[in-house]
Amino acid sequence: MKHIPHVVVGAPWDGPTLTLAVLQWRHLNKVLRLDRGDVVSYTDGLGTIGEGRLGNQVLERGEERGVERPSTLTVAVAPPASKDRQRFLVEKLAELGVARLSWLDTQHGKGRLAGAAKVFSWVLTAVEQSRGAWLMETTPGLVRISELTGEVVVCHTGGDRSPGDADVIVIGPEGGFADEELPEGTRLWDLGPTILRVETAAVVAASRILRW
Repeated sequence: MKHIPHVVVGAPWDGPTLTLAVLQWRHLNKVLRLDRGDVVSYTDGLGTIGEGRLGNQVLERGEERGVERPSTLTVAVAPPASKDRQRFLVEKLAELGVARLSWLDTQHGKGRLAGAAKVFSWVLTAVEQSRGAWLMETTPGLVRISELTGEVVVCHTGGDRSPGDADVIVIGPEGGFADEELPEGTRLWDLGPTILRVETAAVVAASRILRW
């Protein structure tokens, strides 16, 4: 069975065809060697997904349906030191169906955050690869733990073995949190006996929460 590529197509969605970006068209036509009339699946990244046919730098719209967001989970994480590790983190969380990624401002954090356009491109790639219908939201800058809302659980050695109910899971920097950064009464969740890299901990924690 021939592989059907999946693309995220932005607005407008007000006619029988959807206009592809130049890079999308080149990739489908030159790299994947698709011809006019070949089937392509598509999404607006906001819950609508469909399957149409390739035209001349457009997609001819076909049957479409709405898809519920797979989760409302927010992952708040101190940026890893390298851009490659940041990319891994963004792509894997987006593939899992995490709703939102917030970057944490911490005392021991040393990673410089990649630009918003670059982060968005990583999200796009992940959604297209995983054939998702929702784009993961990302915060444009850094936030502090005190600014997070909902049921917040911090991944930390010595915490509970179960996260309980959680709207937000927090992953600290490689140097750990300073004592004063964790508000009194913060719920802690121990991920296991080994020390995980920031991006590994984020993926493990998100996977467990989404499974539950």
